[in-house]
Amino acid sequence: MSKLIYLFAVVYIVFSFVGCDQDIDFPYEGKDRIQFKHFSTVNNKRLYADSVVFSFGLLNDTVRVDTAKIVMQYLGKGSETERTYNVMIVLDSTTAKEGIHYAAFPQEQKFRPGKLTDTLRVVVYRDSLNKSFANPTNECLYLRLQESEDFDLGLRGGISMRLLLNDYLSQPSWWSSHGGLGYFHPKKWRILISFNEDYKKSDCSFDQNNEGRTYARGLDNYLRNVPTYDDETGMRLYLTYMQEVEK
Repeated sequence: MSKLIYLFAVVYIVFSFVGCDQDIDFPYEGKDRIQFKHFSTVNNKRLYADSVVFSFGLLNDTVRVDTAKIVMQYLGKGSETERTYNVMIVLDSTTAKEGIHYAAFPQEQKFRPGKLTDTLRVVVYRDSLNKSFANPTNECLYLRLQESEDFDLGLRGGISMRLLLNDYLSQPSWWSSHGGLGYFHPKKWRILISFNEDYKKSDCSFDQNNEGRTYARGLDNYLRNVPTYDDETGMRLYLTYMQEVEK
């Protein structure tokens, strides 16, 4: 069964992992440096990312335009005045089309004063994005930072970032570790969300050692008693398998 990655939207932002990064000694000296936030720390381990996924998958169908948000950060001493940084689109690595998948935005962006992080906002459009769970594809907007009067470039892994756009729900990172949920399907996920909104979170903490066990049993009971079908194949969903429906 095919699956999709996720960033679900509400806005569902998901990371793909890449290799190690270079180090900069601290306290940092010299001109401040700008970078995309490209790592997070989980269980004392640093996980690196080269992409952010934005999906309309969890949003109401009436939402046709939204804003993808990419976290920016700098290395340095900071400033009490507004500063600028430059971000360009790498066209030969981009499949997303301006005016169809995203709105044009200025190359020169502002970093607010007195902040350690800021946000690059990209307006995105839903109508032409892929909705297929069986054949998932993303539109890619490949972004790269350039030096400005205010900033040099930061760590190697944070100089570029891929913004991936789609309109389907992919398997969240916590699905397999949760236990008791069987194979992934967007409709199963939506049922879990109807049980508890925390299932929308990218860092959902439910599993077989807490109330997640009860929700997994509830999902099993729901699928046994409420016929639920895959929209593309017409097969009925159960917790651990899908079944063809006799015509």
